[in-house]
Amino acid sequence: MFRLCVLVLLVVKGTHAITITVKEEDLGDQEALKQFVEAKVDALGGSPPPQHNLTSSCSCDKLLLSSLGPAAIFQPKVMGIYTKSWTSYNQHPSYRENYGADYRLYQLPTSGWLVSYKRGANIGYVHNPDTIQTCPYLTTTGWLYYNSVHGVWYHDTTLVLRCIQRTEE
Repeated sequence: MFRLCVLVLLVVKGTHAITITVKEEDLGDQEALKQFVEAKVDALGGSPPPQHNLTSSCSCDKLLLSSLGPAAIFQPKVMGIYTKSWTSYNQHPSYRENYGADYRLYQLPTSGWLVSYKRGANIGYVHNPDTIQTCPYLTTTGWLYYNSVHGVWYHDTTLVLRCIQRTEE
């Protein structure tokens, strides 16, 4: 008859705790125990998340671009509601400001999201450098506005792009 020992291991990779049960005679073989524990700890990992589909699959039809800071002073005309266009641009959705001025929001493959006077232009008024995110309202980096007085892009922590109307499914 053999006795079992229970070894509880708290793993620093997150907030997981696992219990490993080993036979008492296996406690003497430190190398075997080490390999056994490492195999159990490695099993806590996961495969990388799936790649996002780089097509126009964003579920938001209308976006609101707004600021309570300097972007509202230097770029007031681009603030407003942007409606999803029927066509994509660079395999990403593009949006058009239909209320008031006629500005476009689209992604340039090497420089990120841009609000400009026409789709595809390399100059603009509001910018986000995220080139990975498929949908502009899901970017995690902050938005910038162009200050024409200084000729420089500045961060505005109050400048946000939010989804205000999702696609009905």
